[in-house]
Amino acid sequence: MPDTVELVLALEAIAAREWMEGPAQADDAGPAKRRTAPVASRNTSAPSAARKRAARTSVRPRARDDAGTAIADALGRMPGIEPIGAVERSTVRLFVERDGASRVALAASDDGTRRIRAARAHALSPGVWRCETLCDEPLEAGVALALGDAFPQAVEDALGKPGKFAPSPALTVRHGTWRWSGPDGAVVDIELSDARSLFDSIDSATSARADPEQGVQPGAADSHEPGHSPIAFCELRLVSRIEPEPQPQLRSSELAAIALDARTTDPDTVELEPRDTEEKNSSPRYRQAHSEATAVRALFAAAGALADALPVFPVLEAGYERACAADLNREPTRATRTNLSNVGTPHGALSAVAAGVARQWFGNEAGVRDGIGTETEFVHQMRVALRRLKTLLKTFPKWADERWERTIAPELDWLGGLLGRARDLDVFVDATLPALAAADVDRDTWTSLQARAAVRRHEAREQVRAALRSRRYAALSLAWLQWLAAQRYGAGPAELADKPLARYAAKRVRKHYARLIAKPALTALTPAERHRRRIEAKRLRYTLEFFESLTSHKTRRKLSKQLGRIQSILGDGSDATAALRFLEALDVPPYVHGFARGWCEAVNRWSAIEGERLLRELGKPKIVRES
Repeated sequence: MPDTVELVLALEAIAAREWMEGPAQADDAGPAKRRTAPVASRNTSAPSAARKRAARTSVRPRARDDAGTAIADALGRMPGIEPIGAVERSTVRLFVERDGASRVALAASDDGTRRIRAARAHALSPGVWRCETLCDEPLEAGVALALGDAFPQAVEDALGKPGKFAPSPALTVRHGTWRWSGPDGAVVDIELSDARSLFDSIDSATSARADPEQGVQPGAADSHEPGHSPIAFCELRLVSRIEPEPQPQLRSSELAAIALDARTTDPDTVELEPRDTEEKNSSPRYRQAHSEATAVRALFAAAGALADALPVFPVLEAGYERACAADLNREPTRATRTNLSNVGTPHGALSAVAAGVARQWFGNEAGVRDGIGTETEFVHQMRVALRRLKTLLKTFPKWADERWERTIAPELDWLGGLLGRARDLDVFVDATLPALAAADVDRDTWTSLQARAAVRRHEAREQVRAALRSRRYAALSLAWLQWLAAQRYGAGPAELADKPLARYAAKRVRKHYARLIAKPALTALTPAERHRRRIEAKRLRYTLEFFESLTSHKTRRKLSKQLGRIQSILGDGSDATAALRFLEALDVPPYVHGFARGWCEAVNRWSAIEGERLLRELGKPKIVRES
């Protein structure tokens, strides 16, 4: 059985309900509205615009409660998609290694059929996995859906000595499979999984214990690990097979036409490293990469067609894997450092750092969209991820190809603007207004104002949530993941392919540093100009974090902390300026406005003076591996 590449699109509950309730809303961020923003894939593998319009018209179901059934019905009516298996119900338990490298699924269908499936996977890029099926065979009747102390022999033979596996609770799953065929011959299987925790339904659990022949062993419904919460997810797993490439018989000119580099290729293709000789053409490694890239390209073409018609969004972690997590109360995902000590090229560094940015972005997505727990911090961390991504492309400007400039960058500005307003209002409500009230002798003056500001914050958060449920956001996130996946098969700009990473890093750091310390002094700048200088401090700090494993000990320990202080001090001034804008929009009484203007002016002056002092004490960053 050939290896596969896989990508998961998850159903979003509120977007699904709006989609099922029918007709398109007028709100530009609404998931049902046709927009003018570019979709994730516009290559020849994707359906034509006319076919997409037909799909959107034909697949929308009437309002119903069952989103999984609605998705199945819609898939059955979409052009270019054919069913290859009936929708069936089964009980599934998944066991995943802690590092996610291996997973074992035990499934019992309602007709009594039992199977055990084991697979090994590794990430090609965020959201895209290359998977190898290790075994897929019948499971002996009467065996409970639990591994116990030992794996069945079939799994032991496939995995060797297994590591520590985390189990999911018993899930009741409706599963169906369809096949998408692109106009260029690309084929992608679409596996629908509509899952619920078995123990979430008293009736299901009771019937399972009373009648083991219905697919569950006695007690299976109660075998979930402590700490698990009821699980419910509906997702589409897209599977594209990596077909073996025959020995190519192409001339150098023909091969070059296939494997164009990232500077000249169509932005809707996955790039391969340029090749110009028949010897490289016949390389097994090149043929394998070409087959893999072809499968990845088909994967994103199918994903773009589906996301343009259905309320589905790419995720980095599938529902089954999330179900194996012992603690489902997620915390905000913060930036992590990337070890580049074994990376020798700028292109390799870009790919590695961008993968970390993607994990921070998608790790906070659900918290922002669903209002989980400390929503304020989820908003902040998702905004930080977008700012880090923009800084990354400022640090690697030659990688900003047509796809980036045409499809991704404008949409990052749209999403960043919404997140920025929500974050600014968080600071205004939670920090600036309380400080203003504390500074005034009459705190009661500010009470009603704080309540009105809280309403504005709620409105801003709702706008962000609506955006994260829109087709526009689905297209952006798919385009970003596709661009990132494409870096795996490219070498980057030809003129930088052989440049040592340390030398490249040192040059970029020097540029950011020079912009930060440039004249005139902070005290001579307007608030808007100081805000732009603060952005330079942030860019330098992020860039040093990108290259942290290449910097000196002093740069890591002292200079980065000093940059954080400068950013924070100048941020106080920016927050004061933003507070005046919000107060003017709230149409406050003259006394409140005058008091706030004086207070904010004092904060701005102090931040400029203190920021300039910290800037004078800032040392010069050093890349220690520069050669």
